[in-house]
Amino acid sequence: MTDRKFPRSLLATAVAGVFALGFPAAQAAEADFHIGLFTDYIDNGESKSDNDPVLQGGFEFDLESGVFTGVEASTLGSGNGIEVVPFIGYAFDAGPVGMEFGYEYFHFSRLDDADEGEIFIGAEWGPVFAEVSYVLHADDRDAEGSRVWFLGAEYEVAPRTELFGGVGYDDPADDDSATFWELGAAYAFDFGTLSLTYASRDESDAQDLLVAGYTLNF
Repeated sequence: MTDRKFPRSLLATAVAGVFALGFPAAQAAEADFHIGLFTDYIDNGESKSDNDPVLQGGFEFDLESGVFTGVEASTLGSGNGIEVVPFIGYAFDAGPVGMEFGYEYFHFSRLDDADEGEIFIGAEWGPVFAEVSYVLHADDRDAEGSRVWFLGAEYEVAPRTELFGGVGYDDPADDDSATFWELGAAYAFDFGTLSLTYASRDESDAQDLLVAGYTLNF
């Protein structure tokens, strides 16, 4: 997880919000390093690791100017190798609304014709955040033009304890569209966060996911 509140592909929970509310544009230059172990990899309401546990981690560097950059990585389970996602973007405040936009590239070490690059834009207003991503180019040309819309919220219900949830719309260019949703809770310890997330999609063969995880931030 990164300090950004928006749901990147590596989203397993929204635990970063427990640690860092606000945008890089409002912070001094700083770096965030994180590593986590999760019982599954949630991506748009479905498993991306064939229900295998995954190790995820990465870093993000935020400049005072609002520019941010970093890399996320995750195992994929079942001998599918590793996903590596470098990203770069810009965050700023527009009155009470925080905004960000950027580009990220998904590279898969063992999956053929799976790499793709996408642009994203998001907005945050208080506890509510939204994002849309668009596949700009892909090894599989049929995937180009795919979009994902997401609207979520998070709320600190007690010291160190947060509830989060959201609903999204997955609109692939080469397949049927689907709605997905996530709901969870996170508790922040001094050096990490324990989380539990439920997720699913509105497809006839969709699998309900219940994912536990622990993330360390440095």
